[in-house]
Parts: sequence; C-alpha cells; structure tokens
Amino acid sequence: MVQPGRTPLHIQLADIIRSQIESGVFNPGDQLPTEMELMKQHELSSSTVRQAVLALVGEGLLYRRAGKGTFVAKRHIGRDLLTFSGFSEEAVARGFRPGTRHVTVAWRSADAVVAAALNVPTDERVLTIERLRTIDDEVVAVETVSFAAAIGRQMEKLDLADTSFTEIIERQLGVALARARQEIRAGAARARLAKALEVSSGTAVLQIDRTAFDTSDRVIYFSSSSYRADRYIYTGWIERKSASIAHPRQLIARSR
Repeated sequence: MVQPGRTPLHIQLADIIRSQIESGVFNPGDQLPTEMELMKQHELSSSTVRQAVLALVGEGLLYRRAGKGTFVAKRHIGRDLLTFSGFSEEAVARGFRPGTRHVTVAWRSADAVVAAALNVPTDERVLTIERLRTIDDEVVAVETVSFAAAIGRQMEKLDLADTSFTEIIERQLGVALARARQEIRAGAARARLAKALEVSSGTAVLQIDRTAFDTSDRVIYFSSSSYRADRYIYTGWIERKSASIAHPRQLIARSR
C-alpha cells in the first residue's frame, strides 16, 4: 500500500507494480489496470499514476498501445557483454529454453568480410550455417556462422539442429575456445530478415559480429547474427582508466 513519507508516491507505486510483475500477479502480455483503476485502488492522483507507469515503460517492464492500454512486456533476455559464451549456454543460465527452428548448411564463397575474419582468400569456399534461434519457442535471432574448410568439413558431418555450437566445437571437436572479438551495432530488419524474425520491416535489431579464437590464437569461426532489439539487453561492468586522464591539459593545444 502506498504511504505518505520520504519516498515519492510515484516511486512507491512503481515498486508495487514491479513486485507484482516479478511475483507473477501480472504476466507478460497481461493488461495493466487502467489509470483510473490504479488511482482508485491506491488513492493517488492521475499525474502520480502516470509518472509510475511511464517509469516502468522506460525500464522496459511495460509497453503502451495507443487506444488499448498498458501491457506487461516480455522479460528481456540478458547477456553478459564481457563473457565469451554461446547462445544456448547463456539462455539456459538465465532460465530460458533455447531452440532452433530452421537450419541451412552450405559451402559458399567467402566475401571480403568473412575472408578477412577467417584469414582466408576472398572467394575461398567456407562452410556457412544459418539458424533461426528461438527462446521459449519464439524466434529471437538469425545466426550465421562461417568456418574455414578444415573445421567446416568436420562440422557438416554433425547434427547442427538444436545443439550448441560451443558444445560441438569444444566437446566433439576437442577445440578449446579462448577468446573472441565482438562488435555490436544497431541495425534495422529489412524484408527478408524481418520475415525470419517475425517482425515488421524496419524493426530495430542488434547486429552482432564475432570472431572466435582457440588457445593458440587460431581463428575458429566468424559469426554475424541479428537479434531482436526488443528482447535482448547486454550488460557488463566497466572501469575507468585513471591513467588516460592523468594529464588532461596535454589534450588541449594552445592557440598561437
């Protein structure tokens, strides 16, 4: 129950609604009580209720549909920005059920980007595997992974449907993955990608490119994947390097 005190009323109401979502009183897709109903239930003004709801919309816990109301959003699929882990590993660790809906396996000529990442000549044949990845049966990503011939010949013989590539590479091929260079950027789903992700054309996506290396710094694979931006959130701790700002005046040239 909202109580007058040091904590602003809209923050108290937001905490109550957040707690109800976390405890299962409201589930993803459920419609929140109307502004008028919340006002009567908690004896609050319309501006206070509106502030609380907008705060939760900003957090991604709620979303609004014009003329229809406010609804509980699906839980974000969190991933650790600074940990080298696979799609399935991360999903299971966070309580989701990963899966694969469709797999395409083909030998293709490496374009400039893939060739540079795999350190092979342009137009060399590489094994390219494309999968639609699901979380709890909902498509959330299109994953495209390329392997140079030596590893590709081994990969194409295996069951690639629902198995984690990380698990295949480490357990079945005996390759110890060590590190990866990863680039994350904003993108928009064009027609083909939008259809695969079951979203409208132009919907925001996270474009994630990764080049993975083993313990001897050999390139193992290059992946270029598109993730639904409304379902994914990347988090990680960062630290400030004081040495880089030790002498800030050196960065400013004196005009003459």
